[in-house]
Amino acid sequence: MHQRFAVRSANIQQVSLVFTLDPAPAMAGETCAEVMKNNVSVQTQLAESLPLIQGDRVQLQQVILNLIINAVQAMSGVSEGSRGLLIGTGKHSGGVLVAVQDSGPGLKPESFEHLFDSFYTTKPSGMGMGLSICRSIVEAHDGRIWATPNAGPGITVQFTLPINDQATASARPAA
Repeated sequence: MHQRFAVRSANIQQVSLVFTLDPAPAMAGETCAEVMKNNVSVQTQLAESLPLIQGDRVQLQQVILNLIINAVQAMSGVSEGSRGLLIGTGKHSGGVLVAVQDSGPGLKPESFEHLFDSFYTTKPSGMGMGLSICRSIVEAHDGRIWATPNAGPGITVQFTLPINDQATASARPAA
């Protein structure tokens, strides 16, 4: 049985994912401390001129921060020289895509099916809530989230969000 959390927000606005992924606020506090403590190399591949989406900036930042922290924690068991985190964005089928790729140990194939289920965890001390909440937030924004194994070590967690057509149209210069 899958439990889902209701995620509602009164703070829906036009959001630029480039702002949401701005390294300064995104890497602040606990996230920055985890990255530094685990000696992780962080790289970004952020697409230029991504269209606006309609959403709650704080909730979307929470999804991204959770994915980053999960990736960093997953890499804590691999040798230090190979701890790499890649955060990327791009356009994807009428929406925008965010991808968080780690070079951790990866997951067993059966874990991918349950990764976003409530109370499912692959961590010894995990609660199994973080990715479930991420899924609830992404789905509340009419998006989709999934994870895939990398060709090399680690996994990539990606999510897509629909483009805000009204915001995109108003942002275009008049012809």
